Amino acid sequence: MIDRDVVMNRGCDTVAQYIEMFGWTALHLAIFHGRTGVVELLIQHGADLEARSGFLRVFTQDGRTALHLASWRGQTGVVELLIQHGADLEARTKNGKTPLDFVHDQDSRRSLKKLANEVAVEISYHNLMKQSGGEKVDRFKLCLCGPQEAGKSTLMESFETGFVFAFIRDRMTPDNQPHEPTPGVNVGTTNIPGVGQVSVWDFAGQSEYAVTHSMFMDAENTIFIVLYNIMVDHETQTKEVHWWLCFIKSCNTKSKPYVILAASHADQTDTGHQRASFILELMTSEFKDHLNISDEVFLLDCRKTRKTDMRRLKDLLTRLKSKLLEHQRAIPKLCATIIKRLPKWAKEKCSPKCPVLRWAEYKEAAKEIDRFVDDDFLKASSQYLDHLGEILFVPLQNADPIIVLKPNWLCTDVFGKVMAPENFPIHLRTTRNIVTKKEIQKVFQDVADVDLLITLLQEFQLCHTFDGQEFVIPGLLTQTMPPEKWQPTANPAKTVYFGRQVQCADTTDMFSSAFFPRVQTRLMRELKNRPLLWRDGAKCYDSNVESLIKLSPDGRAVNICVRSKQGDKPSCRQMLRKIEVILNNVLDEVSPGTTTKERVLSARALEEHREEFFSYSMDQINEAKAEDGIVHHDILGFSEDVDDLLYGGRDEDEEGQGAVGYTVQQTFQETYVYGTGNYVISSGDHAHFDMARIKQGDLGQLQLEGNGPSDQGQPQLEGNVPGDLEQLQLEE
Repeated sequence: MIDRDVVMNRGCDTVAQYIEMFGWTALHLAIFHGRTGVVELLIQHGADLEARSGFLRVFTQDGRTALHLASWRGQTGVVELLIQHGADLEARTKNGKTPLDFVHDQDSRRSLKKLANEVAVEISYHNLMKQSGGEKVDRFKLCLCGPQEAGKSTLMESFETGFVFAFIRDRMTPDNQPHEPTPGVNVGTTNIPGVGQVSVWDFAGQSEYAVTHSMFMDAENTIFIVLYNIMVDHETQTKEVHWWLCFIKSCNTKSKPYVILAASHADQTDTGHQRASFILELMTSEFKDHLNISDEVFLLDCRKTRKTDMRRLKDLLTRLKSKLLEHQRAIPKLCATIIKRLPKWAKEKCSPKCPVLRWAEYKEAAKEIDRFVDDDFLKASSQYLDHLGEILFVPLQNADPIIVLKPNWLCTDVFGKVMAPENFPIHLRTTRNIVTKKEIQKVFQDVADVDLLITLLQEFQLCHTFDGQEFVIPGLLTQTMPPEKWQPTANPAKTVYFGRQVQCADTTDMFSSAFFPRVQTRLMRELKNRPLLWRDGAKCYDSNVESLIKLSPDGRAVNICVRSKQGDKPSCRQMLRKIEVILNNVLDEVSPGTTTKERVLSARALEEHREEFFSYSMDQINEAKAEDGIVHHDILGFSEDVDDLLYGGRDEDEEGQGAVGYTVQQTFQETYVYGTGNYVISSGDHAHFDMARIKQGDLGQLQLEGNGPSDQGQPQLEGNVPGDLEQLQLEE
């Protein structure tokens, strides 16, 4: 229990007055003492999740919500519970800290952000349905994936052809059609005879366009067809199909999406079916836990509509469509009506060469459907349409959002042109990696509002400018990092090195193509000084610190090294933390399905400037910390101090500080909330409090005592009438 002398010394007559002086609600107290059952009960009965704490001497920040406190206490279960009930993950203390700033395990940070995003979508959906009702839409999304010249566009043409025209097409189509590559992503709604209405997304196979693909591969109700050329060698086939399956997995988090593997160029082989069977068996075995891959083998001549395998493929699409639509949710009515109006709006309310509406124009169009629609409801509806992939809702930092009515236009006519190397040949020959505004205007000379296009490119993080006239487009970088850009310092003895490695956890994982270019864009945006950029690396500067961010040759690991010639360890830690946050935020955005593991780089190997990066697993680090603090590297043949690896070593005045935020010291010799060794909340003594007042933060009836966090108890409501909140009893 609380020491009464402490209470009286603080000028309070009661314990409750003492607690209220510091601005805590019952929810804060329950979380602080690990009473998960009490937390759940308070939430069920309407506790304010966003109530702020007052100033507490035991904290360095005030104004914390319950989610801040649970994150700081490391109570993962409570954090998830609060998020599931809509707690704000972006809430900031008076010092600008969000709840995630107190979560230092990167995997936990990512999983919590995913959970928060899913909850936000669900809350928005149910609010829309409650306000407007719903309507069923008989349509699914079909993504055509695969390497270039596999025949994706030709396959789509065959899908669209009806029976009569199929007969003519099969006879008239020449054997050697010229290849016309898809620029970016070709998007459209079509009717496939026998299947029905389909939203088709044809993804270009050229590597330069893959940078933008991850933005559009995570919509609901989607079937993926991965098409590959049966005539290329087996190693290439396996590599290409594996890459696309990893890519699909990296962009999807909710469920195992349906995937169909299909081999093309059936007219050129008599043994292709056996090879296609082997590829299917190999990929199904590896991805069975992540993707729902059909067990049917398809060997197609994509030009021929009436062939048996083409009919079988359509039959499978019909069956999978039925499975998807069986569980498909109704679309809010306003969203369904907007979908029907989009083609008309694109023709009548904006230029065909720029099908974009400013918010005021879009709102005016929406009022033709519902003249009483308000801004918040329309924004929520539009964000849901963006989630479905029907439009692109682009929020702007200091202005109203803009709406792209035709994603196809942005993908093909904008992103496709930007990422096509031939459009910026000067850029590829310069060492400054610059595209000027004049060059962009030349490429988009048929579009009146080039400034709007540039805004879109920036909002989708494809480019960055420091002066409004010169632009860096990381996705177009071709030069690898020269070794001379990271050399030993003039005073090696004083220089401190350490770092981290973020590595793909499984053979089915990959960083999506957009990952590293977007990391580079964020580095340019968020760091004080302009970084040096290469296709596979970046070098950053900040006061006394240099950092190197280097992508591994196979693209499956990112190494972050920080160093200070002046031995400035705190600044190195701050820089490392900042870069880690950028990396993980970008992973959440463009590669949410990728699982990663964190490793710690060998500080001695960094000091010696070895060609490769050497690292330790977190298990090795934790085992060493639990023993003598020394970890041995079997390949390098030497041992290192864990403190040197994690923090660059500790100075004498740093002892006992904890691992730069990675370990929170939670034992207080002096506390103004409870007496040493005592706890406010417990299940003992049949304590009671008035729930009707407590849920609003009034602690006047709080009379809970106990001896420790392990004394949890089971919260129960007294009385036989449901909803009787007058007394809450905690029992052992």
